[in-house]
Amino acid sequence: MPDGKHLFSFEIGKTFFEQLDYSEIKDAKLKVRLSLEKQPNMMIADFEIAGKVKVMCDVCTDEFDLPIKGTRSLVYKFADEDLDDENVSTIYPHETEINVSQPIYEFTTLLLPVRRIHPKGKCNQDMLNDIDRYLMIEKKSKGKKVDEPEKDTKDVDPRWAALKKLKK
Repeated sequence: MPDGKHLFSFEIGKTFFEQLDYSEIKDAKLKVRLSLEKQPNMMIADFEIAGKVKVMCDVCTDEFDLPIKGTRSLVYKFADEDLDDENVSTIYPHETEINVSQPIYEFTTLLLPVRRIHPKGKCNQDMLNDIDRYLMIEKKSKGKKVDEPEKDTKDVDPRWAALKKLKK
C-alpha cells in the first residue's frame, strides 16, 4: 500500500456479531467508514461507526434497536516487537494485512451506554407485570409487614430499603 490516505467502507450486520463469543449485541445495521493514513513507520486508522444495534433492555429484558454513533482512532506501528500501549498495535515485518474486525467490535461495544433501556413507554408491560408479581414489596398493614413471615418483625436493613426504592 503506498503512503497516503486510503478510505474503506464496511457494512456490519448480524453475522459479524454471531461470530464473536459473549457479544452483548444480538444484531446490527452499522456502517463503518475507515480512513487509513499510511506513513513510512506507522498507519493511523480513524473509524467512524454509525447505525443501530439490537441489545437487551435492562428493565424488561426485551431486545430493542439502539442507535449509536461515534469515532475512534488507532495507531498501527511497524515494529519487530510488541509495544506496551493499548492504543498502538504492532505490525510485524512479515505481515501483509491487518484485521480490523476486533477494533470495530471493541469500538462498537464502547459506544453502548452503561444502562440500556427502551425509550420511555416502550418496555414490555407483560414482563414488567411479571417482575412486579414475583418481587416482594414491603407493605405495612396494621403494624405488620405483608409478604414476610409474622415472626420476623425486625426493621428492614436500610441498604435493602434503598435498593427497593430503585424499583419504583
